[in-house]
Amino acid sequence: MSQAPGAQPSPPSVYHERQRLELCAVHALNNVLQQQLFTQEAADEICKRLSPDSRLNPHRSLLGTGNYDVNVIMAALQGLGLAAVWWDRRRWDPQHQVLCAELGTGGVM
Repeated sequence: MSQAPGAQPSPPSVYHERQRLELCAVHALNNVLQQQLFTQEAADEICKRLSPDSRLNPHRSLLGTGNYDVNVIMAALQGLGLAAVWWDRRRWDPQHQVLCAELGTGGVM
């Protein structure tokens, strides 16, 4: 399909979930992956796998409202064949920039 002369191409749409409750880890995962892949139920299942014998799961809120720790994010990404890399600006190595450019990355802060 051709565009009219002088017409600006439409910008790509960006998937974004607004945060609700304490589900920031779920929303951050979906936002960086640009689609709804994770739900609170999926994150709760990951918590159970991470600590199957725990009466009080250390990877989420005691109230069941989310507040998942970074282990849940890392396990969710690993389940998709992706990885989380810890980044510390104080330990920046120019090689990281090359790696990021080669792999194509997203970020969550």
